Amino acid sequence: MKHFFTEGILNWNTFQNDRSMPWKKEKDPYRIWLSEIILQQTRVEQGRPYYERFISEYPTITDLAAAPDEAVFRLWQGLGYYARCKNMLAAARTVANDHAGIFPKDYTGIAALKGVGAYTAAAIASFAYNLPHAVLDGNVYRVLARFFGIDTPTDTTAGKKLFTQLAQDVLPEQQAGTYNQAIMDFGAVVCKPQQPLCKSCRLAPRCEAYQKGLTDLVPVKSKKLRIKKRYFYYLLPDNGSLRFVRKRTAKDIWQNLHEFPMIETPGPVTTAELLASPEFRQLMGKGKFTVTRESLEKKQQLTHQTIHARFLHISQAASMQPPEGFRAVPASELDQLAFPKIIVDFLKG
Repeated sequence: MKHFFTEGILNWNTFQNDRSMPWKKEKDPYRIWLSEIILQQTRVEQGRPYYERFISEYPTITDLAAAPDEAVFRLWQGLGYYARCKNMLAAARTVANDHAGIFPKDYTGIAALKGVGAYTAAAIASFAYNLPHAVLDGNVYRVLARFFGIDTPTDTTAGKKLFTQLAQDVLPEQQAGTYNQAIMDFGAVVCKPQQPLCKSCRLAPRCEAYQKGLTDLVPVKSKKLRIKKRYFYYLLPDNGSLRFVRKRTAKDIWQNLHEFPMIETPGPVTTAELLASPEFRQLMGKGKFTVTRESLEKKQQLTHQTIHARFLHISQAASMQPPEGFRAVPASELDQLAFPKIIVDFLKG
């Protein structure tokens, strides 16, 4: 059964896999690492142009390590999960400073880098050095669960242990890199989450889920993802030549990116309610304020959160000063700063 599975994946890869990605068959650990960091929580189609821009701008890991933080965050802008970018810079500087610019060549050394988990370490170790470490991502979980008919939830301790061992058991150690890429590709284009290509799948004759009509029921997760709604109201001076900005430093979404003065509310509020709120007074100070313009609601969907945002232009009789912690920046210079996508979209009009 396991031999049939492994051979089936490898044969499919040899004769049918035409999935093209710029980092496939790459042996440079820096480029492999970069692609894996970019693809964490990101679709291949979205990540591809970012990978190409990073390689063009920073062809080696020492180039990336020497880059200014703000320039790297600007290049990352729009990918989300900005902690990845911060960790990526930290890892690059570790390699440059502690390893003389030479990427670690063993699983332990790779896994010790900031932002590199078990999956990413296994991917780099196998793709760059053909080391026998099995990858285990969402595609692999799905392929294994369906073929072997496993209904143990993947997000439990028992499930993670079971799938980790199984993934390693079916790994052909002499072809680790080729197989790891193949099974992920197989999950992406054949054993898809929705409408899998079971009728043309070479594994179907022995696939437990297909033979028992359970394809749509596995893999199983014990916890249902809950999406949190958040409501952001950004405040901008009516004078369009200046904007008040600061860098987000709290351990929350968009850390290290810039933002305008913002009030978060538990739910939607009216303009009058916002202006009368203690949060508005604390942020903007005393005085008579009016809203001269207000944007339509803009939305940004994150994995666990939906951001609902409005941008309000505020006027005041007296000259407005930046709230505490903010600085005034000419509107013409905003493109030099890294912002969350929802603000970038607003600035683009």
